[in-house]
Amino acid sequence: MDFSLFFEHPIKEIIELSPGYDDHSSDVWLVKTGDEEVVIRSSRMVEEPSNDFWWGCKRIFGIDPRNVFELVHVNNTLSEITSIPIPKVLNKRNLFSKEYIVVEKLNGVVVHSFIDQPSSVLQSLGEGLAKIHSYKENYIGNPSGSVKVNLDHFHQYLIIAIREIISKFYAEHDQIKEKYIEVVNILNNLPPPKNSTFVLVDIDPTQFLANSKEVTGLVDTEAYVIGPRELDFIGLEYILDEKAARDFKIGYEKIMDIPNLTECRLPYRYLYRLLSVQGSVDINNWLNHKILF
Repeated sequence: MDFSLFFEHPIKEIIELSPGYDDHSSDVWLVKTGDEEVVIRSSRMVEEPSNDFWWGCKRIFGIDPRNVFELVHVNNTLSEITSIPIPKVLNKRNLFSKEYIVVEKLNGVVVHSFIDQPSSVLQSLGEGLAKIHSYKENYIGNPSGSVKVNLDHFHQYLIIAIREIISKFYAEHDQIKEKYIEVVNILNNLPPPKNSTFVLVDIDPTQFLANSKEVTGLVDTEAYVIGPRELDFIGLEYILDEKAARDFKIGYEKIMDIPNLTECRLPYRYLYRLLSVQGSVDINNWLNHKILF
């Protein structure tokens, strides 16, 4: 790929970066010139989103990984509100009908697990996410605001979207279909979110950088949406253990209280399983996963 149009000085080296797992949605390169090191990102997706995760995210929240320029707003807004470093977007360009952005290179190494991390790392994660959650919106949708769903209508809207996801991806999955009525009954009686904020639907350790003391970066922000903060805690319960959750809570509660997940846990967990946030886990194992918050 010829990235010379992005730079005033000749490129010395291009290194393709991988998150360490297959089926990731972005192409990422570290680019070195004579006077800087930056990261270039673009989507690997060309056609309309067609897997359960991205189709569902587009249907519910209105995000599309091909719209990489949306990260200008996402990253630059997040960088102003959180203590977790977020790579600022330095440049953007359309090449061969694809969107590319140039972002800051951050220090630190990729976090492969939050288990057995130093307490200070989890506390910095908690404090940083709480600062993000301090940002408030009054709708469900995408960060640019081109898709907005009234908070009072969100759970009815979600019921319809869940039905469509099941029809498209789980029509032959009896165990998932059997849970649908229970989930709908809960959503019909679930109070609407009081507000919304930035939520990372596919929250995972590999999206973060850290050193031995603290989280030093959140570098994968494509799946940020505007939604209830409870969704982040639903995701966190699958990637933390008891000790990590305790440390995270210490950091988070420096800024605000942990939300009560009792009423929303089952339907929101069901949604995340439909989106295969952590893969094709057995639905009963998924819904009965350990409770950490």
